[in-house]
Amino acid sequence: MKNCILPEILNIPPKLYPFIFKFNNYSYFLLEGGRASGKTQSVARFLLYIMENRHVRVCCGREIQNSINESVKAVFLDLIEQYNLSYDIKRDSLTHKKTASRLFFKGFREQGKVNIKGLEGIDILWIDEAQSIAKSTLDVIIPTIRKKNSVVIFTMNRYTRFDAVYNFCAKRSDCLHINVCYFDNPYVDEKIKKEAQISKETNILDYNHIWLGYPMTNNNEFLLSSDSIDKSINLEFEIDSSYFYNSVMSVDLSASGADLCVAKLFVQQNECVWLEKFTKSWSESDTDITRGKIISLYSEWSPKLLIIDADGLGYPIWISIQKMINSAIGFRGAKKPLSKFALNARADGYLALKDYLDKGYLKLTDKNAVRQLEYIKKIYKPNGLIAIQDKKEIRKFHNESPDFADCAMMALYAINYCTKTLILENSFDSFVESEFEPFE
Repeated sequence: MKNCILPEILNIPPKLYPFIFKFNNYSYFLLEGGRASGKTQSVARFLLYIMENRHVRVCCGREIQNSINESVKAVFLDLIEQYNLSYDIKRDSLTHKKTASRLFFKGFREQGKVNIKGLEGIDILWIDEAQSIAKSTLDVIIPTIRKKNSVVIFTMNRYTRFDAVYNFCAKRSDCLHINVCYFDNPYVDEKIKKEAQISKETNILDYNHIWLGYPMTNNNEFLLSSDSIDKSINLEFEIDSSYFYNSVMSVDLSASGADLCVAKLFVQQNECVWLEKFTKSWSESDTDITRGKIISLYSEWSPKLLIIDADGLGYPIWISIQKMINSAIGFRGAKKPLSKFALNARADGYLALKDYLDKGYLKLTDKNAVRQLEYIKKIYKPNGLIAIQDKKEIRKFHNESPDFADCAMMALYAINYCTKTLILENSFDSFVESEFEPFE
C-alpha cells in the first residue's frame, strides 16, 4: 500500500488509503477528525474516480440543506475543472457524460420531517457534516439504503461523545472507522499549520475540538463536564429506604410537532442522593391523550410532588391538571429566578442540576437525558447572570429539542427549591413567599 501509485485525482492523505483499498469490504465508513484533515476532499475525489470508471448512483446529503450552496457541490466543481472531467452540471446534480453516473445533493430533513425521496436504489450515500444528523433521521435513512453492495460514508467532527452517527458506527464489524487530523494530511499548507499552532497556544480546548476532532463537551461553553456526567452514570451509593417517600415527577410538554412529551420520576435514595428511576415519552399531539397519560403516570408513580411545563402549549394542560392534582406545580422557564446567579427559572433548574451532579448527589439512568445534557450550553449575560442556550438554538444545531434534559432540569428545580411549604394559587405566577428548604 505504501509503494502503490495512484491516479493524480486520488492524491489523498495516506492515512485514508484504506478507505480506497478496502472500499468493497465494508458497508459503512466513518471518517472523523478535525479541520484540514482532508476528509471532504478525499471522499469527493474518490467518488469522482468511481463515477469516471463505472455506472453508479450517488447521493451527497446533509441533515438540513436550505440551499445548494450549503452542500459540497463547490468541492466537486473545483475538482471537475482541475482534472477536466466530462460532466453535465445541473443545479442539484452532476451526471458523467460517458458512464451516465449521477450524483445529486439532498437535505434529509424538510419542514420538520425526514424526506427519503430519491434514496431508494442508490449505490453510495455520503453524509457530510454527519455530526448534525439526528438519531431519528438516521433511523429512517439507514433502512432505506438496502441495494446490494450499497455503501454509506460519514464524514464528521463530532460535537459530543454520544453522537448518533458515532454510536451507530461504533464496534460494527461492517464499518471502517478512521480518525484523521491536519498533521496526517501532507497536502495541508503552512498557513493552516500556523493557524492550528496559534489555536493550540491560545485555547487548548478549541484546538482539541477544531483541529483534533475531540468532542466539545469539556469546553467551558458547556454547562456540564463529561467527567461530572460520567460520575453520575457510574454513581454508587448506600440506600436508606426511609427516604423513598420523597419523590418528584416532572413533565416536559411538546412545544411543536417534532418534539416529545417526556415524564420522569426521581426518588430520593438517602440523605443526599436522588435516583432518576423512570422515564416515559410520547409524541401524540392530542392534548386529551397527554392529559390522560400524565394522570395515569401520576397514579402509577405516586410522587410526593408533580412539576409540569406550563409554558406555551403546556399552559392549558397544566391548568387542567392542577384542578385534579393538588401537589402539581407549574414551571415557567422565563419567570423570575430564585437564585442570585441565574437569569430565569430555567437557568435556576439547570444550575441546580449541575450542582447535584458535581457533588455526586444525582444518579442518571436515561441515555437520552445524558446525551442531551452533554450539549447544553451556558451563556454569561453582561450583568453577570447565567442563562441557558435557547431551545430554538439547540434545535438548530442538534436537530432535536432537549426534551429529556429539560424534564430532568424541572425535576431538579423542584427538588432544590420546592417543598410542601411552597403554596400556589392558580399558577406559577402566584408564589407565596416562603423559605425553600430541602425535603424533610
